[in-house]
Amino acid sequence: MITTIIKFKNYGQQVVEAAKYIGQGFAVTLDHPNRLPTTVQYPYEKNLPSERFCGRIHFEFDKCIACEVCVRACPINLPVVDWTFRKDIKKKKLRSYSIDFGVCIFCGNCIEYCPTNCLSMTEEYELSSYDRHELNYDQTSLGRVPVSVLHDVSVQSVRI
Repeated sequence: MITTIIKFKNYGQQVVEAAKYIGQGFAVTLDHPNRLPTTVQYPYEKNLPSERFCGRIHFEFDKCIACEVCVRACPINLPVVDWTFRKDIKKKKLRSYSIDFGVCIFCGNCIEYCPTNCLSMTEEYELSSYDRHELNYDQTSLGRVPVSVLHDVSVQSVRI
């Protein structure tokens, strides 16, 4: 008789504990309607990138001295630097510079180690395309100044 009472007592404790856990889960479920949505209606609203966001690389052709430090600093040897040696001034002359963003891992090493600061990161993150060859940017494409999300009048900026 006593063992039956102990079994009922343990069963009752387990039922109370299970009801407590179900109540906690239900409280979380009831709390969700009170929260603000975290979804962004993307084409019409855009999140503002953080201060240290690593987006598309901006390149200034006139500052580059063709030292190729960016190529050596890159973990995948990505930037393609084409230059000629000018014997009259005894310096390298940059002919072309390109980066393939389909391969780039946006680590920022090229920017960090550039001695002339001709490379910088922008807040541009919309680099998708249907053809992977369109992601190969030359010095003209890299030199294009990006439009900031803050200055785009057709888009409402959302601060996270």
